[in-house]
Amino acid sequence: MIKRFFKYLANLKLAIVILIVIALLSSIGSIVEQSKDILFYQKNYSTLIFNIPFWKILLFLGFNNIYSTWWFLLLLGILGLSLACCTILQQLPTLKFSRRYYFYKQVNQYKKLTFKIKAIKVFPSHLSYTLLKKEYSLFQQSNSFYAYKGLISRLGPIVVHLSIICILLGSTVGALKGFNSQELIPKTEVFHIQNVIKNGFFSLIPQKTFRINDFWSIYNSTGSIKQFYTDISILNGDGTETQRKTISVNNPLLLSDLIIYQTDWGILGLRLKFIKKNISNISLQLPISKINISSQKIWISSLPDIKEDKKNFILLIKDNRGQISLYNNMGKFLRTINIGDNIYQTNSLSLNLIDIISSTGIQIKSDPGIKLIYFGFFFLMLSSLISFISFSEFWLLYFPTKAIAGGKTNRAKVKFNLEFLKIKQSFFNL
Repeated sequence: MIKRFFKYLANLKLAIVILIVIALLSSIGSIVEQSKDILFYQKNYSTLIFNIPFWKILLFLGFNNIYSTWWFLLLLGILGLSLACCTILQQLPTLKFSRRYYFYKQVNQYKKLTFKIKAIKVFPSHLSYTLLKKEYSLFQQSNSFYAYKGLISRLGPIVVHLSIICILLGSTVGALKGFNSQELIPKTEVFHIQNVIKNGFFSLIPQKTFRINDFWSIYNSTGSIKQFYTDISILNGDGTETQRKTISVNNPLLLSDLIIYQTDWGILGLRLKFIKKNISNISLQLPISKINISSQKIWISSLPDIKEDKKNFILLIKDNRGQISLYNNMGKFLRTINIGDNIYQTNSLSLNLIDIISSTGIQIKSDPGIKLIYFGFFFLMLSSLISFISFSEFWLLYFPTKAIAGGKTNRAKVKFNLEFLKIKQSFFNL
């Protein structure tokens, strides 16, 4: 029964059906946003289906995180087991059979061959030399010849199966042991991995310490942001720096088990200095709020009333280049100020802008199965190249008064036909 079960798993039709199901589920995962919070699904999938909100159905079936659900991982496991059974029970025996040399000693055996020659006489020694020169492996027994080349192409299907198994295994390991964290950290701050947005069942969050030394961005001539940069350090338990790198978009920091990406940026607040005669200077930190207008980020804040003349101001920031637009409480634009400028000044007091407190968006990702996935894709490409090699075979049976030869190939049949014609013209007396 066990042998019959494994033979059933090695069925090509079963593997194709499982692959189609996985493809359909993956397409659902590309349509339904993955790993969002519940409020997102409640807002975007509020349609009622049989008096049940659609978002509840999505969460119940696991469509909000398809690639980590137990049933999706089970399908990957069944597909991998099917490919392994097919490799062991079918592909390896086929390779072993292809390595055997066997002779056609009956004339009737040549009738099924695609390419055939019938002649009166053949020159065996010259033919043998030519076949060996064309990289054929040659075997002779009495008055029979057998030759083949391109046996490595028989490894193609085996390598394909092993590659797919590696990819499936790597994906499963990544889903079970990987995690994804997103942090928004101010400049000069020390932080740990805390805001985990996605993790597997067996994930372990490393207790590493990081420090954001600096963050800046460069701009195009049009004023749009060209690139973000974050200078980040990894600290040990004593606070000593062990590694440091300036990361940017598409240039992450690679650790042994973590990848740190530059993803976003933000503004957390403003630092102000309040200067008044006969009173020591007072430093203030002003909170700021973010508003989204189409694809543009804007931060807005307001200054409290200045009691001497009851004035207050609205501050508007569009980027972190240090420029702030200043408006009065009626929304009228007053002027643009930079870091170090006075926001308000009289004979007895002044209010200065000291700094813009910016933050950098960092994504910390762990995927223990990524090496297996890369390994699988590398050998998948290699197997594709191997599969283009033709496996060609040649047989010869000769007698004192007649000779018959034939051959076949699984690919490049036109090339093999031309090669066969040259052999026919050179070594056979027709």
